[in-house]
Amino acid sequence: MSRSYALPFLTLPDDVVGFDQWLIGDPGDPLFPISMQLDAWDYARDLQLDAQLDLDFDAAAKALGTTEGEDLRLAIVVNVGTGNGRFARRMEPVFEKVIEAPLTEPMTISLPIDSRDLSGRLMVRLEILLAESLASDNPLAPRVAGSRLWSNSTNLHLEDGGDARFPMEVLSFKQTFHGQRQVDAPWYLHMRPVSPEADFTGSVRLYVNADHEIFAERVSKGDSSTLQAMLGDVMIQMCRAALEDEETWDILKDCEEGSVGCQITSWLELAFPGMSAEDVHGLMTTTPGAFHAALISIADMGDAE
Repeated sequence: MSRSYALPFLTLPDDVVGFDQWLIGDPGDPLFPISMQLDAWDYARDLQLDAQLDLDFDAAAKALGTTEGEDLRLAIVVNVGTGNGRFARRMEPVFEKVIEAPLTEPMTISLPIDSRDLSGRLMVRLEILLAESLASDNPLAPRVAGSRLWSNSTNLHLEDGGDARFPMEVLSFKQTFHGQRQVDAPWYLHMRPVSPEADFTGSVRLYVNADHEIFAERVSKGDSSTLQAMLGDVMIQMCRAALEDEETWDILKDCEEGSVGCQITSWLELAFPGMSAEDVHGLMTTTPGAFHAALISIADMGDAE
């Protein structure tokens, strides 16, 4: 079954919201851009999160279909989650500020994160919500307080925090896959056609072609663009396989930690927050480019040190 997917009201485009990325590090030390994994973390290590957000208020009002003279109040909200597993099990609000006039300078958001509140994974979700109900003649304008107008999510794995890395192996395709179609590919995802409830590490393996020496070296050195392209492709393949089978939609949300379905669910939750599997399927069908780009975006590993 295919269906068209459309948002129920106007939202804020990215060019109206000035947000680059979160910076993370140890309190009192220089911070660095956040990625998908923080190495050498332990349960005694506090963290610091900083970001700057700008907002073109007049452009925001226009994008939301409001007219001059209407009262527009927007809430900037940050929720932080933690917990072992593929994604955060608990989300709590840690920052909120209501904006009702243009910002004279970018807003600074500074969040200390106590180590005792961390475990395995750190998810940070930045949202812009409608702070008060809005009356408008535009049928597509958001009206209900709390409507999500824009969001940005980051899901950070805390190394040694109770999770496992993606199963990956570097080998010669000419020797291993001689005469097969994937012999000249820079990477190859081997995924058994099993149930989403199957063990992830036992069902999935990513092979990197050692015959592509420059590419394999970039992977070994942790080149961020190379890893993002490769892992983004892996996410696309696995998520598409799950979403193309309607019978798996209800199974995904009930899959246990460490399963194929749990990993796919975490990627979908991060790339498409608040959307059901059916809605993501609609997006994948009607605008596959946007679907692919969203998954590639969350595959950003950050710059290697």
